[in-house]
Amino acid sequence: MTIKSPLRYPGGKSRAVDTITRLIPKDVSRLVSPFLGGGSIELACAEKGIKVQGFDIFQPLVAFWQYLLTDPEQLAAAVQAHYPLTKTRFYELQAQHQDVATPEQAVLFFVLNRASFSGTTLSGGCSQQSVTQRFTQSSIERLRNFRVDHFSVAWADYQTVLENYADEFMYLDPPYLIKSTLYGNRGSTHKGFDHQALAENLKTCQRWILSYNHCPEILELYRDYEIIFPDWKYGMSRNKTSKEILVVNI
Repeated sequence: MTIKSPLRYPGGKSRAVDTITRLIPKDVSRLVSPFLGGGSIELACAEKGIKVQGFDIFQPLVAFWQYLLTDPEQLAAAVQAHYPLTKTRFYELQAQHQDVATPEQAVLFFVLNRASFSGTTLSGGCSQQSVTQRFTQSSIERLRNFRVDHFSVAWADYQTVLENYADEFMYLDPPYLIKSTLYGNRGSTHKGFDHQALAENLKTCQRWILSYNHCPEILELYRDYEIIFPDWKYGMSRNKTSKEILVVNI
């Protein structure tokens, strides 16, 4: 049975899993992910027996993954204390998120992630629909039952990861070159992300697959690599066709 990410995530790759995992060479036994996010691709790789080391710079996200991997039943019990959720309580939790200790921060990250618009967590609002239809008893049960092997998560910035794991196979899903913000404290985590620097840093890495949005600037940055234009459906609506690319260096 396919292990699905428990998170809702902007730019999540749940519908791209088959396309991307088919591109990974058969000899890959270890995969490093510098931008873990929702982890859909990474979980699929772990399920195939590939040892996955995930990293992310957003501490609440890392805290959530580490708590989930260490004690999913305890995490689910802590999340259960916030169910059911109201819109008023959502905004109260969002306001106090950074003032709580790490274990509770991980709990609140999941609650806010499930209930926020498109999983924007700290940078987005919520609707009654997302509160009642996304933060559900079944979503909590999925936490309780979550199990995965060959999968570990740690905090690090991507530059450090690329320096330390340059010889390992990598899958990268960086912030896209768009003006809107994603997660972080009011969406600040990836604001001002240096896309040129990422392209330069990747020149020192051996093999990788990179997901990006389809735009002239990114096409120019990676003009010397193989670029694939996939046609998966994405986002929170299955009616939207991908406007993304895959840059392949394998």
